[in-house]
Amino acid sequence: MEQGDFESLVSRMEQLAREKPVLYRRRVFLLAALGYAYLMVVVLVLLGLTAAAIASVASIGILGGKLTAIVGVLLIAVVRGLWVRLKPPSGEVLTNADAPELFRLLNALRVRLKTAPIHVVLITPAFSAGVAQVPRLGLFGWHRNYLIVGLPFMKALSVEQFKAVLAHEMGHLCHGHTRASNWIYRMRIIWARLEAIFEYQQQWGSGLIRAFFKWYIPYFNAVSFPFARANEYQADAASVLATSARKAAQALTTVNVIGIYLEHRYWPAMIAATKEKQPVVPFAGFTVQAVSSIPQAEIEAWVAAALKQVTSHADTHPCLTDRLKAIGASADSRPPHPARVLRSSWVLRGHDLRRNSMRPGTRSRRARTSPIFPRRRGAERGPIASMELY
Repeated sequence: MEQGDFESLVSRMEQLAREKPVLYRRRVFLLAALGYAYLMVVVLVLLGLTAAAIASVASIGILGGKLTAIVGVLLIAVVRGLWVRLKPPSGEVLTNADAPELFRLLNALRVRLKTAPIHVVLITPAFSAGVAQVPRLGLFGWHRNYLIVGLPFMKALSVEQFKAVLAHEMGHLCHGHTRASNWIYRMRIIWARLEAIFEYQQQWGSGLIRAFFKWYIPYFNAVSFPFARANEYQADAASVLATSARKAAQALTTVNVIGIYLEHRYWPAMIAATKEKQPVVPFAGFTVQAVSSIPQAEIEAWVAAALKQVTSHADTHPCLTDRLKAIGASADSRPPHPARVLRSSWVLRGHDLRRNSMRPGTRSRRARTSPIFPRRRGAERGPIASMELY
């Protein structure tokens, strides 16, 4: 689907969601069911053909045996095409023994927000936070939930701001009235990952699946786009419920301001250092003190720039202004005082992230480290776990 067609369809769905929300929800859920229905029909038809071919052996002999072999091989190929495995996200694995305070906070948030459990917590060297789900059964679910948090991200926030971020992420795993929208939200991301798998790991006999999903996945993503965006607002509401509108606003604004700081100050300095052939470890020199030392006038200019950004169809995340308006709060950029910043020791005990995860190319206990420059806008491509970024 071309970008223009995608945006046009999203705009029509946004209008339908506003004017006839019940009809829109019904359309999204029927479309979601269509994906699974098609897969089941293909498998059932092939099973029927296989049974018919086996039955024909008694009447047409060798020809029936050949038909059985042909249909059986096609059936096996299709089933193999359905049995896809998504790679788990990468990072340094934390356990309750490593970070008891963090796990106590996660458990408290789970109870407060009535969410699904977090099965694995990962620390990465990226300035981001997100949840990821890895379906153990491929297309058929049974998810394993991951929480991925960048160490630089934690170093930039106070405990309450960090709690607001965690609440937002866990809001995507809520049960209750948001469960259906969370399911659609996750399906969008998982279908996108499966699209990449079908594209890059083509198998003989899976053409029936690839041809359908080549049409279905972009169409489903466009139709369900307003649903996914509404889910972001619901996750922000969970953040407010777990902390307060003020703390949630501080977290949102601070993350945006620090993102601008990284873009305009930190990374240019790092790139200049590499040109001078100085040893560089990404984010190793990042401290909240550097942000706190920036003149207030410049920070206010960055806040103003962040507030001027507009919501687009490039990302399901609304712009900062729309998110603040939804939670009933104003922009409040407040990088925490160095004495109140979330200390890495609060999360990590005995982990040397500078040694293990901050160097590109090293390996953690589970997987490769995350990219140095994480992608924020749009769905990532490739056969990896579904992930949502703050």
